[in-house]
Amino acid sequence: MRIAALSATFLLAFAACTTTSEQPKSDTFLQPNSLMAGEIDRRVEQIPFLHREELLQNLLWLAQTGEQTIPALLQGLRHEQPKVRSSCAWVLGRIGDRRTIPNLQQAVHDSDPTVRLECARTLVLLGDLSCCPALIEGLDNERKEVRYLCHEALKSSTGRDFSYDHLSESKDQMQLAVLRWRQWWSDYSGDAQFAQSYQQKNGLQALPAQPMGETQNPPPGNPDGQHAEIQFPPPDKTGNGGAGTNQTVEPNPAPARPNGGQ
Repeated sequence: MRIAALSATFLLAFAACTTTSEQPKSDTFLQPNSLMAGEIDRRVEQIPFLHREELLQNLLWLAQTGEQTIPALLQGLRHEQPKVRSSCAWVLGRIGDRRTIPNLQQAVHDSDPTVRLECARTLVLLGDLSCCPALIEGLDNERKEVRYLCHEALKSSTGRDFSYDHLSESKDQMQLAVLRWRQWWSDYSGDAQFAQSYQQKNGLQALPAQPMGETQNPPPGNPDGQHAEIQFPPPDKTGNGGAGTNQTVEPNPAPARPNGGQ
């Protein structure tokens, strides 16, 4: 009995150590002073009530404040509001601290599709390509902003574009470009079904391998593959932004804005 009790204690202690090593605790990061901590928390709690330019400026402030915001952002990944969780994931991507990857890997299984997609985008930008399939699936999203941001993350991290145009008016051309992305992932991961199922579903002809899917130039201002500056879709044929308006797009590539935030 005594030996069994000691064994159980050892296993519990080992499990605790393993959990700690897999996911860094918030106190391993630079801690803000009390005044700054209050301001960071206030800005995180403001996220549900901000939209467009105000939201963007608030998130940029959190990102520019740097490592000392990470503890609050990690807590924000568990916030009750999906908009807060996805926004915190976006800011973590801007900061670019790879120690947060384990936290994001857990958050990528969030119950909300908005949060899952933003966490996947951030992980890919931080160098974890295992989430590429989620972004490739986002290339077919009905929202132009989502398609653009998914493609930018893929392009920045892999150096490829496969002639994908998020504003293409030809559904066939867009699907062929998506199929090339899917074929790339199938070759990279060995998951042939990822491309074949899409090809069969959309009645597409098989494409020859395209090793020249690389982009012509590296993303401007992002030579090291770090999280790129916020970019918005180029003007469409009407002269407006890619979203069809002159308004600023929230940095959250959500299929639908959480809680009706416009």
